[in-house]
Amino acid sequence: MSQSRKSYSDEFKFQVVLETFTSDHTIESICRKHGIHMTQINQWRKAFKEHGHTIFSLKRTHLGKKSSPDKDPTELTRIIGELTIQNQILKKALSVWD
Repeated sequence: MSQSRKSYSDEFKFQVVLETFTSDHTIESICRKHGIHMTQINQWRKAFKEHGHTIFSLKRTHLGKKSSPDKDPTELTRIIGELTIQNQILKKALSVWD
């Protein structure tokens, strides 16, 4: 039986990498603490060292904001479809009670 891969959020990865740079603990102890293999943390550290400088090239308007749904029309279409179905169900339920 195969195991599914664990998925970690960007925030979690950043916190772990930051902990490896700022903590007095060894990388091995941080690995044990979070239950992550050392190879994985080393890959995150390498990516941070190579691409961490790009955070300063982002515009201030993009920092801290999630992407808006208007950039993905298929997501908007999906939401409209769900809301339409919910609206129809509510109309039918209301007509039964009247």
